Amino acid sequence: MPNTRAATPAPDAPPATFDEVLQAGLDRGMPGIALRVERGDEVVFDGAAGFASREQRTPVATTDRFGVGSVTKTFTAALVLQLVDEEALTLDDTVARWLADPVVARIPYVDRITIRQLLNHTGGVYDYYDDDSPFLQDAYLGEGADWARVWTPLEVLAYADGARHAPYFAPGEGVHYSNTGYVLLGLIVEQATGQGYAERLHARILGPLGLADTFYAATEPVTGGMVDAYQPIEGELVNVSAFDLSSLGAAGGMVSTTRDLARFARALFGGELLRPATVEEMVTFIPAGVPGWEVGLGVMRIQTPGGALVGHPGDGAGSGGRMFRLADADVTLVLVANSGDEEAIDAAFAEAVRVALETTAPTG
Repeated sequence: MPNTRAATPAPDAPPATFDEVLQAGLDRGMPGIALRVERGDEVVFDGAAGFASREQRTPVATTDRFGVGSVTKTFTAALVLQLVDEEALTLDDTVARWLADPVVARIPYVDRITIRQLLNHTGGVYDYYDDDSPFLQDAYLGEGADWARVWTPLEVLAYADGARHAPYFAPGEGVHYSNTGYVLLGLIVEQATGQGYAERLHARILGPLGLADTFYAATEPVTGGMVDAYQPIEGELVNVSAFDLSSLGAAGGMVSTTRDLARFARALFGGELLRPATVEEMVTFIPAGVPGWEVGLGVMRIQTPGGALVGHPGDGAGSGGRMFRLADADVTLVLVANSGDEEAIDAAFAEAVRVALETTAPTG
């Protein structure tokens, strides 16, 4: 969803504690926010503030499930790279090697775009979630848009049809973030395994790691429910919980908790899910076209004064998440909010990183 409202300024004094980071998030207009910070195996902070539902005045709990948007991409990448480890596919396989549907065939260059290029956004595939895409009107903002519509992957891939929109560039000739590429990756996982995405996710990641509060909400129910979602639209914070997450698919259709995401991050970067050489491949970065940002295979690296953050941001319809590791400090930070205000979430996460560096630095 496009963000149509600037973030509300936080108080003048910068937060000095994690609780103050949460309060500053609320001051910026977030309905609810949760934050977990770990150093090594130690939980440094696990807190939440605000409302899971503004209408019902239900407080947020640390165990609540939030939509995590594009943090889903890191899970998708992990599933793909596990298949690389199993030699079921290679990073140099083309899209056309795995997907022969006519809808996919109408996406330019699918006979040349490789799995690696989908993972690191160098394939040039038009992003159906781009600001100029008619998908946003059809699904969310247009008159008659049905928020509860269940979308199939092929329906969203049709927005990248070459007859409807040109690719950004030929494969390998640039970098442009593409949700469409990750929808394609989700289908490749299914084709290569003979399993549905959710089934594979539970079997290879969620089950082994004990992530009982993480769901592929694009296709499966969220047991126990989730917080409401709120999106800034024309200056108003609108409850958009009716949005069906199917349209986000393998690019952004997951729901999780701060605990589960922190556990996943530790396992992924710690080598529990992938071979060491594959982890190294995942965290081999190229410039992302944004100062200070680089892109790997399903992960990003952001340079900060306190070191490099490695992980992924996520912004969806009425929700957002940030899942990153500060490897030099052995710190994992996960922030989730039931707000689609990307600027506010970015500001809160930056404050959380600063406080983490100030409060978790080793002494002696």
